[in-house]
Amino acid sequence: MRNRRRALTRPRQGIALVLALVVIVILSVTAAAALGMVGSERRVVEDQEAASEVHAMARSAYDRFITDPTGILPSFVPATFVGPDSGQVSFSDGYAWVSVQRVRPSVSGSATLFLVRSRAVRTINRPVRTPVAERVFAQYAQWQDVQMPAQAAWTSLSGLLKSGASGTISGVDNCGGAPVAGVAVPNVPGYVQSGSGASVPAGSPHILNMGSQPAANAMVGVDWSTILAGMSVSADVVLPGGSWPSFSNSSYWPVIYVDQVSSYALPASGRGMLIVRNDLVMNGSTTWDGIILVGGTLTSNGNNTVRGAIVGGLNVLLGQNVPPSNLGNGTKVFRYDSCNIGNALGKFNGLAPLRNASADNWASY
Repeated sequence: MRNRRRALTRPRQGIALVLALVVIVILSVTAAAALGMVGSERRVVEDQEAASEVHAMARSAYDRFITDPTGILPSFVPATFVGPDSGQVSFSDGYAWVSVQRVRPSVSGSATLFLVRSRAVRTINRPVRTPVAERVFAQYAQWQDVQMPAQAAWTSLSGLLKSGASGTISGVDNCGGAPVAGVAVPNVPGYVQSGSGASVPAGSPHILNMGSQPAANAMVGVDWSTILAGMSVSADVVLPGGSWPSFSNSSYWPVIYVDQVSSYALPASGRGMLIVRNDLVMNGSTTWDGIILVGGTLTSNGNNTVRGAIVGGLNVLLGQNVPPSNLGNGTKVFRYDSCNIGNALGKFNGLAPLRNASADNWASY
């Protein structure tokens, strides 16, 4: 009887062992599959992260070049550059090569067309035996030279008053270019000179009559409201709040914006583009090289010198009533200078990307 019972229990013990082994195998396979799935998902996430970072590097290098072309590619001179040529930008997690090539030269005044390519390579956190992450961003862009349509050495939408015969207002280009008018004003109130020995501004013509106020407003070619809307973020110096800059560096031509309700007195000589929201006063022997844009009245006292161009009374474009600008007695010099105007506008020149003309998967070989 005992032997029979043992014979009956032995097969049951064997089945339990087999079942245990099967369960262990199933759990092992499940665990291995889960680990494999986690590893695959992690690899996918890492690949996506690498693709995102390398794309950001490619765009960042491109943006740096657009902002400061010669900082990356010293050989880039728009007027003569043909290419292709390239420069490297280093990042903490990789690098990028920015390549530039001229696609079309300037023809009959058209803008020169360039192809800018940024090839980025991510070099850190790369899994073993896997290729590095790369991305190429390409953009067609045109070179634009911003120009100021200067009508005269001094343009005033609110008219201009001059006292005495001393001083010079001249539209004869101090840089040797074609002359412009000495003064440009609407027919009312126009240009008025008081005192004996009245002298006529020099230029071609001497005094440009811009016609009625609406005609003069359209002719001046300055989008004053847009300029005021963007100055607080694009100006190099904003006053009040900022500090009057140092002009020890001769290549420094800043944009200075004065957002002051009361009249602003120019504190010292300088250069660049001076944009005054309301009234401006020039005292003593201060000088300015470049462009002066004044929303209100410009009053000149003393022996001031401006070499470039002045446009005043611009708040007329905003529907405001602006008194005429006023030149008191004194040996003043207000002379048109195309070179100083070009220097003042230099920071606005640059590559302008064409709309719908970019690709972030440009072929790389």
